[in-house]
Amino acid sequence: MNVRLRLDGPKSLMMGDCFRCPRRGLQTVRVGSIIGPGGPGHSDTEVPLYACRACEQDLMAQRAEALLSPVRPYVRAGLHHPH
Repeated sequence: MNVRLRLDGPKSLMMGDCFRCPRRGLQTVRVGSIIGPGGPGHSDTEVPLYACRACEQDLMAQRAEALLSPVRPYVRAGLHHPH
């Protein structure tokens, strides 16, 4: 099974339920899909994922944080914390 998020793509709006939070019946944005492999003789199945605007913004913030460099910021030599 694969999960594919596409937060920067074209917005596909619809009224419905958010897949992340318990809110129901509001304007949602398609943010990706879950793709499951098909069995012998069957094609893959794709389930679209829709999120409310608040969850979409949270996903975008998580994505931006994940893309940050894991390297610690440069610390000048000679600066020491008192013991």
